[in-house]
Amino acid sequence: MIKEKTNIIENSKRFISEVLTELQKVNWTPRKQLIQATRVVILGTFLLAIYLFLADTTFSAVLKWFLELKL
Repeated sequence: MIKEKTNIIENSKRFISEVLTELQKVNWTPRKQLIQATRVVILGTFLLAIYLFLADTTFSAVLKWFLELKL
């Protein structure tokens, strides 16, 4: 049991060390590009929300009108 705990601790230490090594190899996006991409995503999300709101409102109005017809 003690050997298993030691093995787990050693494996965890090795894992953390390897993660830190890999993080140093990462090619991070420049801050300016990251901010620009974030703005694009926020704007796209906002425009999609407006479109879905208008489509839902229109569909609801048409459906309500259709259901109120006396055929």
